[in-house]
Amino acid sequence: MTALELKVTKSIMNSLLASEQFDSFLVEEATITTYNTFHIDGHLIRDFYTSEELEEIEQKKKSTLFSYWSDIRPICFQLIKGKKTPVSFKVVLHAAPELTEKIAATPECQVAANLIRSLALSIRYDKGKVTCITGTAFTTFIMDKSVDTLWDAYIRQLLSGFGLDFEES
Repeated sequence: MTALELKVTKSIMNSLLASEQFDSFLVEEATITTYNTFHIDGHLIRDFYTSEELEEIEQKKKSTLFSYWSDIRPICFQLIKGKKTPVSFKVVLHAAPELTEKIAATPECQVAANLIRSLALSIRYDKGKVTCITGTAFTTFIMDKSVDTLWDAYIRQLLSGFGLDFEES
Protein backbone atom coordinates (compact mmCIF):
# COMPACT_ATOMS: atom_id res chain seq x y z
CA MET A 1 0.00 0.00 0.00
CA THR A 2 1.30 3.39 -1.03
CA ALA A 3 -0.11 6.87 -0.47
CA LEU A 4 0.67 9.47 -3.12
CA GLU A 5 -0.28 13.12 -2.66
CA LEU A 6 -1.05 14.89 -5.93
CA LYS A 7 0.59 18.30 -6.19
CA VAL A 8 -1.98 19.96 -8.49
CA THR A 9 -5.58 19.27 -7.51
CA LYS A 10 -7.04 20.67 -10.73
CA SER A 11 -4.96 18.28 -12.87
CA ILE A 12 -6.19 15.11 -11.15
CA MET A 13 -9.78 16.41 -11.16
CA ASN A 14 -9.55 16.96 -14.93
CA SER A 15 -7.98 13.54 -15.49
CA LEU A 16 -10.57 11.80 -13.33
CA LEU A 17 -13.74 13.67 -14.31
CA ALA A 18 -13.23 15.40 -17.65
CA SER A 19 -11.19 12.84 -19.59
CA GLU A 20 -11.28 9.14 -20.42
CA GLN A 21 -7.99 8.41 -18.67
CA PHE A 22 -9.47 6.31 -15.83
CA ASP A 23 -12.40 4.89 -17.83
CA SER A 24 -11.01 1.34 -17.96
CA PHE A 25 -11.15 1.04 -14.15
CA LEU A 26 -14.04 -0.52 -12.27
CA VAL A 27 -15.85 1.46 -9.57
CA GLU A 28 -16.45 -0.07 -6.17
CA GLU A 29 -17.84 3.15 -4.75
CA ALA A 30 -17.91 6.91 -5.09
CA THR A 31 -18.86 9.33 -2.32
CA ILE A 32 -19.20 13.01 -3.12
CA THR A 33 -20.00 15.65 -0.52
CA THR A 34 -21.25 19.00 -1.80
CA TYR A 35 -24.56 20.44 -0.51
CA ASN A 36 -25.50 16.80 0.27
CA THR A 37 -23.54 13.60 0.44
CA PHE A 38 -24.04 11.40 -2.59
CA HIS A 39 -23.00 7.76 -2.37
CA ILE A 40 -22.73 5.56 -5.44
CA ASP A 41 -22.37 1.84 -4.94
CA GLY A 42 -20.58 0.56 -8.03
CA HIS A 43 -21.79 -3.03 -7.66
CA LEU A 44 -23.85 -4.05 -10.67
CA ILE A 45 -27.40 -5.11 -9.83
CA ARG A 46 -27.80 -8.22 -11.94
CA ASP A 47 -31.60 -8.22 -11.58
CA PHE A 48 -31.74 -4.94 -13.52
CA TYR A 49 -30.46 -6.61 -16.69
CA THR A 50 -31.99 -9.17 -19.01
CA SER A 51 -30.05 -12.40 -19.45
CA GLU A 52 -29.02 -11.22 -22.93
CA GLU A 53 -27.71 -7.92 -21.56
CA LEU A 54 -25.76 -9.75 -18.85
CA GLU A 55 -24.24 -12.07 -21.43
CA GLU A 56 -23.22 -9.05 -23.51
CA ILE A 57 -21.67 -7.38 -20.46
CA GLU A 58 -19.73 -10.54 -19.63
CA GLN A 59 -18.43 -10.88 -23.19
CA LYS A 60 -17.58 -7.21 -23.58
CA LYS A 61 -16.25 -6.26 -20.19
CA LYS A 62 -15.30 -9.50 -18.43
CA SER A 63 -16.71 -8.09 -15.20
CA THR A 64 -20.23 -8.33 -13.88
CA LEU A 65 -19.26 -7.28 -10.39
CA PHE A 66 -18.72 -3.51 -10.79
CA SER A 67 -19.62 -0.73 -13.21
CA TYR A 68 -16.87 0.84 -15.25
CA TRP A 69 -15.74 4.38 -14.41
CA SER A 70 -16.76 5.40 -17.95
CA ASP A 71 -20.39 4.71 -16.97
CA ILE A 72 -20.23 6.46 -13.58
CA ARG A 73 -17.96 9.40 -14.47
CA PRO A 74 -20.65 11.61 -16.08
CA ILE A 75 -22.82 11.34 -12.95
CA CYS A 76 -19.91 12.25 -10.68
CA PHE A 77 -18.96 15.12 -12.97
CA GLN A 78 -22.50 16.51 -12.76
CA LEU A 79 -22.37 16.38 -8.97
CA ILE A 80 -18.99 18.11 -8.72
CA LYS A 81 -19.06 20.70 -11.52
CA GLY A 82 -19.81 24.27 -10.63
CA LYS A 83 -18.20 27.30 -9.06
CA LYS A 84 -17.68 25.72 -5.65
CA THR A 85 -15.32 22.87 -4.97
CA PRO A 86 -16.79 19.87 -3.19
CA VAL A 87 -16.31 19.51 0.54
CA SER A 88 -14.81 16.07 -0.13
CA PHE A 89 -14.97 13.07 -2.39
CA LYS A 90 -13.70 9.53 -2.49
CA VAL A 91 -13.61 7.17 -5.44
CA VAL A 92 -12.52 3.56 -5.00
CA LEU A 93 -11.42 2.04 -8.30
CA HIS A 94 -10.30 -1.48 -9.17
CA ALA A 95 -8.16 -2.74 -12.01
CA ALA A 96 -10.17 -4.47 -14.71
CA PRO A 97 -9.63 -8.24 -14.98
CA GLU A 98 -7.43 -7.79 -18.07
CA LEU A 99 -5.05 -5.53 -16.18
CA THR A 100 -4.92 -7.88 -13.19
CA GLU A 101 -4.05 -10.75 -15.53
CA LYS A 102 -1.41 -8.63 -17.27
CA ILE A 103 0.28 -7.74 -13.97
CA ALA A 104 0.14 -11.36 -12.76
CA ALA A 105 1.73 -12.52 -16.03
CA THR A 106 4.87 -10.40 -15.59
CA PRO A 107 8.02 -12.37 -14.74
CA GLU A 108 8.47 -10.42 -11.47
CA CYS A 109 5.06 -11.53 -10.17
CA GLN A 110 5.08 -14.65 -8.04
CA VAL A 111 1.28 -14.82 -7.56
CA ALA A 112 -1.27 -16.42 -9.91
CA ALA A 113 -3.97 -14.10 -11.27
CA ASN A 114 -6.76 -16.23 -9.78
CA LEU A 115 -5.39 -15.51 -6.28
CA ILE A 116 -5.65 -11.74 -6.77
CA ARG A 117 -9.07 -10.55 -5.62
CA SER A 118 -8.48 -6.90 -6.44
CA LEU A 119 -5.96 -4.22 -7.25
CA ALA A 120 -7.48 -1.06 -5.82
CA LEU A 121 -6.87 2.65 -6.14
CA SER A 122 -8.61 5.01 -3.75
CA ILE A 123 -8.65 8.66 -4.81
CA ARG A 124 -9.60 11.03 -1.99
CA TYR A 125 -10.11 14.77 -1.97
CA ASP A 126 -10.34 16.45 1.42
CA LYS A 127 -9.32 19.89 2.69
CA GLY A 128 -7.89 20.90 -0.69
CA LYS A 129 -5.63 17.85 -1.07
CA VAL A 130 -5.94 14.81 -3.31
CA THR A 131 -4.39 11.56 -2.17
CA CYS A 132 -4.18 8.32 -4.15
CA ILE A 133 -3.86 5.17 -2.06
CA THR A 134 -3.09 1.80 -3.59
CA GLY A 135 -4.17 -1.52 -2.15
CA THR A 136 -4.32 -5.20 -2.95
CA ALA A 137 -6.57 -8.01 -1.82
CA PHE A 138 -6.19 -11.73 -2.29
CA THR A 139 -8.45 -14.77 -2.13
CA THR A 140 -6.14 -16.35 0.43
CA PHE A 141 -3.27 -15.29 2.68
CA ILE A 142 -0.20 -14.39 0.61
CA MET A 143 3.18 -13.51 2.09
CA ASP A 144 4.67 -12.56 -1.27
CA LYS A 145 4.67 -8.79 -1.87
CA SER A 146 5.45 -8.84 -5.60
CA VAL A 147 1.87 -7.93 -6.56
CA ASP A 148 1.91 -4.94 -4.18
CA THR A 149 5.23 -3.76 -5.63
CA LEU A 150 4.06 -4.15 -9.23
CA TRP A 151 0.70 -2.45 -8.56
CA ASP A 152 2.35 0.50 -6.81
CA ALA A 153 4.81 0.87 -9.70
CA TYR A 154 1.97 0.64 -12.24
CA ILE A 155 0.02 3.44 -10.51
CA ARG A 156 3.11 5.67 -10.25
CA GLN A 157 3.77 5.13 -13.96
CA LEU A 158 0.10 5.72 -14.84
CA LEU A 159 -0.07 9.01 -12.93
CA SER A 160 3.25 10.15 -14.42
CA GLY A 161 2.01 9.19 -17.89
CA PHE A 162 -1.05 11.39 -17.34
CA GLY A 163 1.30 14.26 -16.44
CA LEU A 164 0.25 14.28 -12.79
CA ASP A 165 2.90 15.32 -10.29
CA PHE A 166 2.85 13.55 -6.95
CA GLU A 167 4.93 12.84 -3.91
CA GLU A 168 4.92 10.02 -1.39
CA SER A 169 3.00 10.98 1.74
